[in-house]
Amino acid sequence: MAARIRIGSRGSTLALAQTEEVVERLRRLVPECSVTVVPIVTTGDRDRATSLTVLGGSGVFAKELHEALLAGTIDLAVHSAKDLPTQLPPGLVLVAVLAREDARDVLVTSPPRKLGELPAGARVGTSSRRRQALLQRARPDLIVVDIRGNVDTRLRKLREGIVDALVLGAAGLRRLSQADLVAEYLDPDEFVPAPGQGALAVVARESDGRLELLSRLDEPLVHEAVAVERAFLAAFGSGCSVPLGAYATIAGNRLRFRIAVLLPDGRFISQCLDWPREEAIERARELGLTLATREKPHVSQRTTDPLRGRRVLLVRPAGQETFLVERLRALGAEAVIHPLIRILPPEDWGPLDAALADLARFDWVVFTSANGVRATLERLRLLGGGSELLREKRLAAIGPATARALREYELEPDIVPDKFIAEAVAAQLIARGVAGARVLVARAAEAREILPRRLEEAGATVVVVPAYRTELLPLDEAIQAALEAGTIDWIFLTASSTARALAAALGDIKRLSDRIRIAAIGPVTAGTARELGLRVDVVADTYTAEGLIEAVVRAERSRG
Repeated sequence: MAARIRIGSRGSTLALAQTEEVVERLRRLVPECSVTVVPIVTTGDRDRATSLTVLGGSGVFAKELHEALLAGTIDLAVHSAKDLPTQLPPGLVLVAVLAREDARDVLVTSPPRKLGELPAGARVGTSSRRRQALLQRARPDLIVVDIRGNVDTRLRKLREGIVDALVLGAAGLRRLSQADLVAEYLDPDEFVPAPGQGALAVVARESDGRLELLSRLDEPLVHEAVAVERAFLAAFGSGCSVPLGAYATIAGNRLRFRIAVLLPDGRFISQCLDWPREEAIERARELGLTLATREKPHVSQRTTDPLRGRRVLLVRPAGQETFLVERLRALGAEAVIHPLIRILPPEDWGPLDAALADLARFDWVVFTSANGVRATLERLRLLGGGSELLREKRLAAIGPATARALREYELEPDIVPDKFIAEAVAAQLIARGVAGARVLVARAAEAREILPRRLEEAGATVVVVPAYRTELLPLDEAIQAALEAGTIDWIFLTASSTARALAAALGDIKRLSDRIRIAAIGPVTAGTARELGLRVDVVADTYTAEGLIEAVVRAERSRG
């Protein structure tokens, strides 16, 4: 055997740790050999902003490694087995599968909490379509955030509060000696791992005269289980973007095979099978072909989705994207969640506390956002009161979302205008006769003055109190890169505050690619954006989240 072996690896800390496992085994196998690790940057490493689905799935982490193998600049390539395409380029061979660590997914939180203990609206980060789909099935009340980057980057985003939890692979954390971060190991019968998850794969040139010796790196039982998983994946369609899990375990002469497939129409296929080991690969292949034949027509229906392939950036405060995310995904789009605003308590609770203590003196209470409703009602609860104190008051809500927030507290608004802007709220209040009335307006610390001014002009006594304030957040480097590269198709502005946040985050708005379009929820938000120098391409006719989506769908269809 030649004294020198060059091993290609991705350059991340985890990839290098995995490659080191192969290096150590190779040195034990051939003590006299000299092993050199050659870091190689792959497509998936270069572009850390674009979704893996858009980039093209697992091959984005393998292509450059395989090109280097074929060019002869490396002798072996080490992969995470789950990142290895089911079809290798001609001239290459899978020489070994080994070192399968714990294949389970894990939940990482700080402080430690189990999945069932996370509060509704908690933001859980993962880049895996399979994990995203399984999370949404297990906890539809959570906000799933598409978050890419290496393990350290993801953990940093957890520490910074960008997400409340992460779902990662147990194997990666164990290889990085960070298993102590695990809050919960997720049941593989429910969170079925990806094919090959936790195992390492070694690829070599088919013409390499050392194949027989290199094959001694192989762990036959690990290879056998992973081969069954990959046979199912290949038969179902490895290029398909359907979230899919497949996990095989061996006991004696039997192989237990668990699959989970989540189809675009919402149906969930889950099977647990027990086969003789000698039949398992063929059975897995037959199962994959059967499901592909039966279900691919449903999968192909996605091609009629009007927003298929579009990436939409949502910048509104965390926890408020649920409806938009669900609707966008149903229409075939990818929702990229990156809040540019954080909701915070007011700097001084005094004005709100005083107004709540004096509720009896007010005739009307006006809310201009769902955030204002929740902040006011939660503060009232902390002060020892309850929503019943507002039931005797006449209530006005600026729009349907604000009205829904009131109904969460069993309060029914008396006014919800047809146009969901401050001017329309003022007009309806004035039509009801507010001369001499006392009106409490609970809102953000930063807001337009048009509503209180018009009510005062109509003879009302208006008390404006801040129920919350907002803080602008910076653009994540990955999102900034995606905006500069033009790999975001749409940005949704759902309030003037989001327009101000976007303009502040962009700084020099010339960085925004011309191919990125901006959609505003209504004319006020559009006006704010334009005043700040942002180009607005679409303005919703109905000033709601649904109206915004409908406007964008019309714009896409008009482009043909």
